[in-house]
Amino acid sequence: MKEEQRLLLLHSSSLFFPPQGVKLSYGTAGFRADASILKSTVHRVGILAALRSLKTQSVVGLMITASHNKVTDNGVKIVDPSGGMLTQEWEPFADQLASAQTPEAFLSLITEFVEKEKIPLDGVQSAEILLGRDTRPSGESLLEAAKQGISSILGAIALDLGILTTPQLHWMVRARNKGMKATEPAYFEQISSSFRCLVDLIPNETKSSKMDNTVVVDGADGVGGEKLEVLKSMLTSLVIEVRNTGKGGGLLNDGVGADYVQKENVVPRGFCSNDVGL
Repeated sequence: MKEEQRLLLLHSSSLFFPPQGVKLSYGTAGFRADASILKSTVHRVGILAALRSLKTQSVVGLMITASHNKVTDNGVKIVDPSGGMLTQEWEPFADQLASAQTPEAFLSLITEFVEKEKIPLDGVQSAEILLGRDTRPSGESLLEAAKQGISSILGAIALDLGILTTPQLHWMVRARNKGMKATEPAYFEQISSSFRCLVDLIPNETKSSKMDNTVVVDGADGVGGEKLEVLKSMLTSLVIEVRNTGKGGGLLNDGVGADYVQKENVVPRGFCSNDVGL
């Protein structure tokens, strides 16, 4: 490892200390916790994402979200070049990296891992990480921590794509690595055109019968409702009504959302007895 790279990592890690006594584990959803204790973890996942990009010589993604969790939580996860989740083989290293208590221990971990994985950490190879986040208030500051982590790896570049759903970022990472246009309009166009193709496959005799083409969606006052408002205008054969879009003053996942309905066994806020049968 170059001396410049070593000093960059030492300096960067000294700015973000993991909370004492807190041990986080990387799983299917990445790391998740109260947003107030996540800056150090997100910073280190930024470094991990850059290492993954260097290892695979591909574009990878970093998503800041806690999905169905309450609004005060947040999380971070890496999207592999295929558009899938981070390979499980790297999860133990992610845990160790997040838990290292000193800059020296942190640097030692990276040095050992880079040698074992034969990652070219010399500044010659480039790395590119696409960043996305949901609408949580904590997302912006955590995004900055991720950017600082990425910039502490020589040759690594972070591209902020703004507020996205998690599937959008997964799709964009895969698209970039396949040489396709990886933009939000391109995502919406592929989803809507695929839907139109499916509708075209419906037999004519079925089409002629009376079909209910209306669907009502609980947007959980989050990013999903916001993006569906854009997509629904492109789905001409389907009428979508989005409730709890996030614009009516509701709080993300507070009395709304898939987890709330599943755990409480009640309808979400914004729905009532008049909606039975929809």
